[in-house]
Amino acid sequence: MLMLRRKPQNTYPNADRFGEDGLRLYSAYEAAKVRQHLQQGGMKRIRLAAIVLASIAAVLLVITAAGALRLY
Repeated sequence: MLMLRRKPQNTYPNADRFGEDGLRLYSAYEAAKVRQHLQQGGMKRIRLAAIVLASIAAVLLVITAAGALRLY
């Protein structure tokens, strides 16, 4: 029967986060901030698109209503 071996542990658990100069290569906190900014930017784009579409619909409605009044 095969015996399962444990995965070798790093001497320092977070050693892969730091470069040779000791500075952080990756931070989960910074990644979360970037993701949050992207999501906020996406929401702003969706709101802007909704406002533009609503204004276009309102203009078309006014134009068609004015055209219908001229016919009668």
